[in-house]
Amino acid sequence: MNRLAVASGSAALVAALVTTGVALAGDDSDAVELYRTDLPPLATIDGVEISGGAYGSSLFPVPGSPDEYYGITDRGPNVDGPNDVKVEPIPDFTPAIGRFKLVDGKAELESTIPLRAADGTPYSGRLNSEASTGETIVDRDGKPLDPDPNGYDPEGLVALPDGTFWISDEYGPFITHFGADGRAIERVSPFNGGLPAELAHRAPNQGMEGLTVTPDGRTLVGMMQSALQQPDLAVEQDEVTVTRIVTYDLATKATHEHVYLLDDPKDNEGAVSEITALSSTEFVVDERDGDLGPGAHKKLFKIDLTGATDVQGRDVDGKSIEAHVGTKNTADAEKALDEAGIKPVSKDLFLDLDALITEAGVFNHDKIEGVAVRDGGRTVVISNGSDFGIDGVTNDTPPYQLKPKMLPDGTQDDGEFLKIDMTKLNG
Repeated sequence: MNRLAVASGSAALVAALVTTGVALAGDDSDAVELYRTDLPPLATIDGVEISGGAYGSSLFPVPGSPDEYYGITDRGPNVDGPNDVKVEPIPDFTPAIGRFKLVDGKAELESTIPLRAADGTPYSGRLNSEASTGETIVDRDGKPLDPDPNGYDPEGLVALPDGTFWISDEYGPFITHFGADGRAIERVSPFNGGLPAELAHRAPNQGMEGLTVTPDGRTLVGMMQSALQQPDLAVEQDEVTVTRIVTYDLATKATHEHVYLLDDPKDNEGAVSEITALSSTEFVVDERDGDLGPGAHKKLFKIDLTGATDVQGRDVDGKSIEAHVGTKNTADAEKALDEAGIKPVSKDLFLDLDALITEAGVFNHDKIEGVAVRDGGRTVVISNGSDFGIDGVTNDTPPYQLKPKMLPDGTQDDGEFLKIDMTKLNG
């Protein structure tokens, strides 16, 4: 098990960091580096800036480049409004991929690739007309925004050596293949038989949060954010311990499905934000809550699919796996699965991000969403979901006034990247 021992020598190293991304002392001064985006706002509305640096929903190394990464936005700026509505202050926002170079403490945006349909129609962040979440989305004036067949909420990103991309989303869940120009090539989903049918029971806005590809380029591996909202589930969905991993063979289109046990979500309020491949069977999973540290649940786990049961289409005595396990703690959930003949993926702590961030005094974000690895996991880069720097509205009637999302240090949340040299932290 690979753990960050903050109580050991690594604590002194991490504590030496300053917010420029440069460590001041010791031979391991490059073990942790912070890179900030510094991009113009998308808009300024009544004095509140909407950040232009919100590309942290997922992260993937640029193939063939040692210091470049692709990031991606989610569906766009949106906040909770009164009466359970979502307010989108920029209704024509198009989700996009961003290519970043990490250098001298800066995350430099080199290019963007807006997502589009095959005919060139821009994607939007509106509800998808094929797979609604049940939300009502309005603009700042309170006008409802119609669902869109090209509505997409990107969350997982894979960049292939041929220049194309696979991107998963929360609405479907969908996994869509995009060309190098951002045009859609093909899409797989629970609705067209490309993905297991049970994934259509995803909870609203808790779809396929993570996506990666095995190093041999043969298999996509996607991960649901949390438990499925199965029809027979009689408990709170976000407290259920089970979530699912799906593999998709790019050549044969065959799928397999495995169980992942969250780390006591009833207590930790955690869910999955990312999965990234170490090998054809081993992966790093980002499990987090929505709180700021210290004391937040933000951990990376190393998992192994070897020997895990394929549960696609499977139930337990007529009940869904989610209903069978319910809100049991992780240890009891594993026992319940064992009694049913189901083996989940194995799971060990890889890195305690909250401990690292607390000691460093940098990168204290509520949403750590992107994780990329290099060199077999010796280098880890993480990114935050900044919510475009906005966090709700200040009034109950339109036109809605936006509230900035502020960090404990008094600054507005924006996109950042943190590079971690695991060999030095654990050395």
